[in-house]
Amino acid sequence: MDVVWLDVQMWTPLRGSMHPFTDIECDVPDPVPDVPLVWERWALDHLAAVASHDGWQPGRYHYTAERRDRGGHAVEVFARGYWEWGP
Repeated sequence: MDVVWLDVQMWTPLRGSMHPFTDIECDVPDPVPDVPLVWERWALDHLAAVASHDGWQPGRYHYTAERRDRGGHAVEVFARGYWEWGP
Protein backbone atom coordinates (compact mmCIF):
# COMPACT_ATOMS: atom_id res chain seq x y z
CA MET A 1 0.00 0.00 0.00
CA ASP A 2 1.49 3.31 -1.11
CA VAL A 3 -1.12 5.84 0.02
CA VAL A 4 -4.25 6.15 2.12
CA TRP A 5 -7.11 8.34 0.92
CA LEU A 6 -9.41 10.42 3.08
CA ASP A 7 -12.72 10.83 1.27
CA VAL A 8 -14.43 13.87 2.82
CA GLN A 9 -18.04 14.97 2.53
CA MET A 10 -19.50 18.17 3.95
CA TRP A 11 -22.88 18.66 5.62
CA THR A 12 -25.09 21.24 3.92
CA PRO A 13 -27.87 22.39 6.24
CA LEU A 14 -29.97 23.89 3.45
CA ARG A 15 -30.07 20.57 1.63
CA GLY A 16 -30.07 18.51 4.80
CA SER A 17 -27.51 16.10 3.39
CA MET A 18 -23.84 15.46 2.78
CA HIS A 19 -22.17 16.34 -0.50
CA PRO A 20 -18.71 15.48 -1.84
CA PHE A 21 -16.11 17.94 -0.59
CA THR A 22 -12.55 16.71 -1.16
CA ASP A 23 -10.21 13.73 -1.37
CA ILE A 24 -6.93 13.89 0.53
CA GLU A 25 -4.00 11.69 -0.47
CA CYS A 26 -1.91 10.77 2.60
CA ASP A 27 1.27 8.85 3.24
CA VAL A 28 0.69 5.50 4.90
CA PRO A 29 1.29 5.78 8.65
CA ASP A 30 4.33 4.00 10.03
CA PRO A 31 3.64 1.67 11.68
CA VAL A 32 0.38 0.82 9.95
CA PRO A 33 -2.42 0.74 12.56
CA ASP A 34 -4.03 -2.62 13.15
CA VAL A 35 -7.16 -1.45 14.99
CA PRO A 36 -9.93 0.91 13.81
CA LEU A 37 -9.59 3.26 16.81
CA VAL A 38 -5.99 4.09 15.89
CA TRP A 39 -7.02 4.65 12.25
CA GLU A 40 -9.76 7.01 13.44
CA ARG A 41 -7.29 9.06 15.51
CA TRP A 42 -4.87 9.17 12.57
CA ALA A 43 -7.64 10.33 10.20
CA LEU A 44 -8.89 13.02 12.61
CA ASP A 45 -5.36 14.37 13.10
CA HIS A 46 -4.90 14.63 9.32
CA LEU A 47 -8.31 16.23 8.81
CA ALA A 48 -7.58 18.88 11.45
CA ALA A 49 -4.21 19.70 9.90
CA VAL A 50 -5.65 20.08 6.38
CA ALA A 51 -8.74 21.99 7.54
CA SER A 52 -6.61 24.43 9.51
CA HIS A 53 -4.12 24.90 6.68
CA ASP A 54 -6.78 25.32 3.97
CA GLY A 55 -9.23 27.36 6.03
CA TRP A 56 -12.24 25.04 5.91
CA GLN A 57 -15.46 26.55 7.19
CA PRO A 58 -16.72 25.29 10.55
CA GLY A 59 -19.24 22.51 10.27
CA ARG A 60 -19.94 18.82 10.15
CA TYR A 61 -18.00 16.52 7.88
CA HIS A 62 -18.02 12.81 7.13
CA TYR A 63 -14.76 11.04 6.37
CA THR A 64 -13.66 7.63 5.18
CA ALA A 65 -10.03 6.48 5.39
CA GLU A 66 -9.54 3.98 2.58
CA ARG A 67 -7.24 2.18 0.22
CA ARG A 68 -8.18 2.53 -3.46
CA ASP A 69 -7.53 0.58 -6.62
CA ARG A 70 -5.99 2.15 -9.72
CA GLY A 71 -9.45 3.24 -10.87
CA GLY A 72 -10.02 5.22 -7.68
CA HIS A 73 -12.55 2.83 -6.13
CA ALA A 74 -12.35 1.95 -2.44
CA VAL A 75 -11.11 -1.59 -1.90
CA GLU A 76 -10.53 -1.43 1.86
CA VAL A 77 -11.97 0.90 4.49
CA PHE A 78 -9.90 1.51 7.62
CA ALA A 79 -12.12 4.02 9.44
CA ARG A 80 -15.13 6.25 8.89
CA GLY A 81 -17.16 8.65 10.89
CA TYR A 82 -18.45 12.16 11.45
CA TRP A 83 -16.25 15.03 12.50
CA GLU A 84 -17.11 18.52 13.74
CA TRP A 85 -14.64 21.17 12.62
CA GLY A 86 -14.32 24.56 14.22
CA PRO A 87 -11.07 26.51 14.45
